[in-house]
Amino acid sequence: MKKILIYTEKNAARSQMLQGWLNYYLKEQAEVFSAGTHIEPIHMLAQKAMMESVIDINKNTSSNISDFNQHQFYFVIIADNSSPTDLIFIHEPGEIISHPFKDPRLAEGTDQEKLLAYREICNEIEDYALEFAMRHFNIMQ
Repeated sequence: MKKILIYTEKNAARSQMLQGWLNYYLKEQAEVFSAGTHIEPIHMLAQKAMMESVIDINKNTSSNISDFNQHQFYFVIIADNSSPTDLIFIHEPGEIISHPFKDPRLAEGTDQEKLLAYREICNEIEDYALEFAMRHFNIMQ
């Protein structure tokens, strides 16, 4: 089974959302992990936006990328503006893909206005996850 690692520096929103969507679309075709280097708790608005899409990431935990040093990944997806050269792997991954998403934590305003930013990113990430699954795993919608 192919392993996929999704990386964002804090592993608190975008990487967790992408992990949720890839798990949904790839079901038993891949093992999907997410990690960061400066991890933070998963943001509550990310959890809420995903739950509205019927994907539960509430039980996910943030992980440090060093926890995965021994793993061999087929794909590493960088979902923020980090550089691939920032990541060090014992086993070189098959493919590193940089696909940065806007950081919804930068949204300003009321909690409702911030939630809109999380919903928008949630939808963008879902579109990307479906396209990724179709292209790399030949799943059909």
